[in-house]
Amino acid sequence: MFARQKSFRYFSFCISGFLFLFLIALQSAALATSSNSGSANKRLIKSESPYLRLHSTDLVQWYTWGDEAFELARSLDRPLMVSFGYTACHWCHVMQETHFTEPKISNTINEHFVPVIVDRERRTALDESYMLVTQALTQSGGWPNTVFITPEGKPFYGTSYIPPESFQQLLEAIKGGWTNNRPVILADSDRLASLLIEYQTRKEEALQITPEVLAELSREISASFDPVSGGLGAAPKFFQPPVLKFLLRRYEMDKDKSALAAVERTLQSVAYGGIHDHLEGGFHRYAVDPNWRIPHFEKMLYDQAQMADVYLEAYRITGNELYAQTARKTLDYVLADLLAPEGGFYSTRDADSEGEEGTYYVWKSSEIEEILGKDDGEKAARMFGIIADGEFQNKIILNLDSVPPSEMQFAKEAFGKMKTVRDRRIKPVRDEKIIAAWNGMMIASLASASHILNEPRYGEAASAAGEFVWKEMRSSDAVIYRSYFEGKPSLDSELDDVAQVGLGMVRLFDITGEPKWIDRAIELSKSMVSRFADEETGDFFATDSTLGFGRVKLRSDNDQPSGNGSALDLLTRVAKRVQDFKTNQATEKAISALSGFAVKGRSGGVSILSAIDQYLRSETGPFRYAGDGVVRVTGPSFVEDGKLSFKLSIAEGWHINAHKPHDHDLIPTTLELNGNNQKASTVINYPEAETKQLSFSDSPVAVLEGELEISANVKDQDNEAVTAVLAIQSCSDKVCLLPERLEFRIHNLTQ
Repeated sequence: MFARQKSFRYFSFCISGFLFLFLIALQSAALATSSNSGSANKRLIKSESPYLRLHSTDLVQWYTWGDEAFELARSLDRPLMVSFGYTACHWCHVMQETHFTEPKISNTINEHFVPVIVDRERRTALDESYMLVTQALTQSGGWPNTVFITPEGKPFYGTSYIPPESFQQLLEAIKGGWTNNRPVILADSDRLASLLIEYQTRKEEALQITPEVLAELSREISASFDPVSGGLGAAPKFFQPPVLKFLLRRYEMDKDKSALAAVERTLQSVAYGGIHDHLEGGFHRYAVDPNWRIPHFEKMLYDQAQMADVYLEAYRITGNELYAQTARKTLDYVLADLLAPEGGFYSTRDADSEGEEGTYYVWKSSEIEEILGKDDGEKAARMFGIIADGEFQNKIILNLDSVPPSEMQFAKEAFGKMKTVRDRRIKPVRDEKIIAAWNGMMIASLASASHILNEPRYGEAASAAGEFVWKEMRSSDAVIYRSYFEGKPSLDSELDDVAQVGLGMVRLFDITGEPKWIDRAIELSKSMVSRFADEETGDFFATDSTLGFGRVKLRSDNDQPSGNGSALDLLTRVAKRVQDFKTNQATEKAISALSGFAVKGRSGGVSILSAIDQYLRSETGPFRYAGDGVVRVTGPSFVEDGKLSFKLSIAEGWHINAHKPHDHDLIPTTLELNGNNQKASTVINYPEAETKQLSFSDSPVAVLEGELEISANVKDQDNEAVTAVLAIQSCSDKVCLLPERLEFRIHNLTQ
């Protein structure tokens, strides 16, 4: 969220009349300084959200988002106070303890507002919409996010966490304003809602996305990365996986070495930093310092999925074993801690345990000395880093960034002993709801890992999760549900749910070749277009109906790809794999609608730009498709012992020309390595061809059909990586398609 704050500054100048002055007064007041008896709130105790259940004993008499709350607000003539949070949020817990169980604050809320509590992870689009309010009015944002809205759902004020005394002042000020100046507030809240809807649904002129445009943006983004520790921006510092993947693609497609350097600097700093859980694996959500040393300790499934995927791609491109180890450790953490018995994956691990943030993860010097002995304990404490100031002053968060290579073995042995002790600590709460979009990301990451790391267990877990989502989180009319908890699915999917589950299905098809996965991806892509596409422009709404004060479009990346970026990614990948005019039409219409936003959005538009580039040029990675999907090519991730091979699967009724097709007008199938197929030290092995008489040729031609393999023996390879170009032409008995060149960059493990 923090990366988007500047985008909304102009809203402050668009709010007129009393409301603007009133909001400024509220902000200044907020920053200056017989309700529930304790019985469980029946509306929350049976909720399908663990987060809402946590609030069931608050003194605030919460309602859930829905008709009951709005009808009550209209009948009582009160505004609603809507609090957005999530289970793993530290400051949400603080606000619960200091605000929502404090009698004076709770009485004020219950007597003068209709309080509504929302699990932002279940209602992402709603949360995004109302977060815009807080960002637009205060120039900041974060959770818990409290928004005050009219009984019609239109917002008039929002704030992230503020202390109890200030919050009480804010409540009194809003209560007085609602009573004494309501006509002006209502008029200007109408205007604010209109401005926000207009901002989110505005149109931009289509722009041509060329390699030159992408190269310029890549240089700009790479230059803005922290030159020491990587990553964008100062503290708080987030991973921003869409940006990392965009830069990796720029290196693969255009050999942009500065892009790769920026990513590697980030991945190495993160792998060695305190944001990485060195004992169990996995990543915390963000760092509160610029060097990735001090994290905010919550663990999110979407971070594990995306960062594992980034590390896998970096390993495939560079062959750096650190990246493989980090990806493997992350995935193993997920399988050990977040895997549900049904096959899906839980959402989060909390930041807090035993009433404090980080208690499970942070160490005292005395504890380490007790485990390792005095001498080794003192050595380990110095090595891992004693925090000099701040909330964790004089405590230790495990870092490896200052450990020399000669001491890594000592550190690993110390970690093993410390993990045994930490396993006896009280673990932070796990939010056991299953979110469709995040499971789609995890499925995709595990599927890639099974191929790149050659570990079938990851593919098995991905397939099991794919089957779970398809069978248990899908309604009778084929609509994916967003959430699943305690054996029950709930809430219709949002755009990112359908897109990310579809992308997971595409990855499963890539690694298995099983038609059911691509069939499911096609079904999801068609459902996505039908439910979410703006018929006029071609881009996508976040929900299939109006929610809150409007129906919004999410087109900017943050800690995850935007809904439109994910949707376009799914469309382009399906279009590469199947022959379908409507899919291509929907893809090109969406590109036209989104290209202008993506370029102007700079780092916030990279998921859209990557999807456009892969549609116009090529996908990256080991799996490629030619002839609108009639030819499937699985390339190697690495050259091992001087050998590589490409496996081709050609659809029935189609063929590719042989290496020597016996017809000068036909394009032969060729494999070129480093641009020189005739290199003496390289031997290309083509499969035996079949001679056929085709309707468009007067003489028999040599063709390749079905399942086949083209391999190469690479000797005396001096390059860091092999660039392989497979040239093929897909033909049926009646027509030949345009020839295509599929380029693969393959790391040489023998170097």
